[in-house]
Amino acid sequence: MAKYYYAAFIPDAESGFSIFCPDFPEVASQGETVEECMDMAAEALALTVEEYAKARKPLPEPCGLEEARRRIEKELAELEVEAAGEILYQLIPAPSVDLTPVKISLSIAKSVLESIDAKAARSGMTRSGFMAAAAQAYDAQRPGASC
Repeated sequence: MAKYYYAAFIPDAESGFSIFCPDFPEVASQGETVEECMDMAAEALALTVEEYAKARKPLPEPCGLEEARRRIEKELAELEVEAAGEILYQLIPAPSVDLTPVKISLSIAKSVLESIDAKAARSGMTRSGFMAAAAQAYDAQRPGASC
């Protein structure tokens, strides 16, 4: 079942919005518009959830809206920062972190497969591991995309 976490979009008089996720103190970003904030919050949450999965660290249980507000107010007070307007709260879906390997059938040119196998062997990886790492590396260089 999908988990949804609150992101707080805090208006800043100079640069649009600062973005924080009360359940993940390490998530912080910024955006000029609410739409950009939605994208940035989703991307920051996805990267954080991926890091938790790699570290086999369990995800925190999502807090409710009132708790999210309390945490953000506390954070702002500690930083001695005042919002330039009303703070917006938006639920952001956490991406799946199921790392269970799944067998697939894939058709590619024989020469491409030979190249993959050679590179995987030189890297000390399996074909599957190499292809998964290549897909993740490709995905990481494309803004707004996530494997």
